[in-house]
Amino acid sequence: MAHKRFLDRDKQPEPEQVRKAIGKEVLPVWDDVAAYLAAVFPEYRPEWLYYSAQHGWAIRFRQEAKQLVLLFPERGAFSALVILSPEEDERALDKINYFNAKFREQLNAISSLPQGRWLWVRIEDHTDFVGLRLVLDLKRLSDI
Repeated sequence: MAHKRFLDRDKQPEPEQVRKAIGKEVLPVWDDVAAYLAAVFPEYRPEWLYYSAQHGWAIRFRQEAKQLVLLFPERGAFSALVILSPEEDERALDKINYFNAKFREQLNAISSLPQGRWLWVRIEDHTDFVGLRLVLDLKRLSDI
């Protein structure tokens, strides 16, 4: 990952640092994702997590042991990690034409995981947010 992220394990980023790093162009998307998650998935609580030396800090949304999404703030964007079960992956593939090119590329790649897919997508605009929202809505169907 060549994206500039918050990699210092000893320094959890402050909200203002995150907003500054993401930048004015992508900040409305970050805010819309946060509002969407709070409205649609209120039972999933956000928590800061140091993920790894390569990926740095993320905000993880989870409910008890169930993880919904991790958001990695970075310079000029943020990345989302969504782990899909085999059933969720299948549903996403059924709706592949609804996704933008970034999501289609990831979904068309053969997953090496028998237990589903790790979907890593860099979110840079509202068309990326539409894809992320669709994937998260598919995960919500699993909870019903």
